[in-house]
Amino acid sequence: MSAATETVKSAPGSDELSRAQSGMDVEQGTSLWTDAWIRLKRNRMALAGGIFLVSLTLMALVTPWIAPYTYEGQDLQLGASAPSAAHWLGTDTLGRDLLTRIMYGSRISLMVGFLATAVALLIGVLYGTISGFLGGRADMLMMRIVDTLYALPFIIFVILLMVIFGRNLLLLFMAIGAVEWPTMARIVRGQVLNLRRQEFVEAAIAMGLSNRKIILRHLIPNVLGPIIVYTTLTIPSVMLLEAFLSFLGLGVQPPMSSWGLLISAGAESMEEYPWLLIFPGLVLSLTLFSLNFLGDGLRDALDPKASKD
Repeated sequence: MSAATETVKSAPGSDELSRAQSGMDVEQGTSLWTDAWIRLKRNRMALAGGIFLVSLTLMALVTPWIAPYTYEGQDLQLGASAPSAAHWLGTDTLGRDLLTRIMYGSRISLMVGFLATAVALLIGVLYGTISGFLGGRADMLMMRIVDTLYALPFIIFVILLMVIFGRNLLLLFMAIGAVEWPTMARIVRGQVLNLRRQEFVEAAIAMGLSNRKIILRHLIPNVLGPIIVYTTLTIPSVMLLEAFLSFLGLGVQPPMSSWGLLISAGAESMEEYPWLLIFPGLVLSLTLFSLNFLGDGLRDALDPKASKD
């Protein structure tokens, strides 16, 4: 018996075979999110956009501690001056450092973009999921409400809210979020209409799970891909809407600043002091491009068809 055992152990290729078998035993598959991350890392533009956005967000968070000046500090004797060693991006007509005001403006613009988008997500995802899951007359009625909201002049609606209830950031978040949620609802509803015919949803219904559990545990987690992608595309539109409201004088009020307010002030004196428009416009443009690049990259990375390649 021992001789036979030694013969088997010494057989040519037995060690390679055992190592191959052990390697096959420990080999594991990768999840959808792991595959998406691998594909996203290959997209250099999306990765660069993500790095820029993370860096910009971190800078906005620590602005009160790293800003070279205060956002309301004035030097009327200096007035509007071109970029220099003391003021890297120059100063405005009141002698306020433009770099500092752009840094503080990033806090407002990013906060409006993220929080207003969160409001749109909360309303749109729940509304669209419920509509798609219920189907029938309930779905038809809910979608007609969305179509009616689409027909309203939302810009005028936001302006009326700002005029009637006053100008504050919380109202600005709610008003802009109320403008953006119908599109999210329609996107989510279309995804849920396909998912509700899948076997796992029918099995959950057959097991007697409540509609709330089916929506929260089964449907919403399976539409996170399109939600994430559309979120990155909603933030730029929200930021542009805030810039538009600030341009009209209905957004953030001085001495606080946002990118839209800085662009509005720079447009008034762009011929005499072009840096007052160039630098805020450049920062806003880079942020919007980064969000669009990241959104396109996430769309490609989370594409179920691409995951089969």
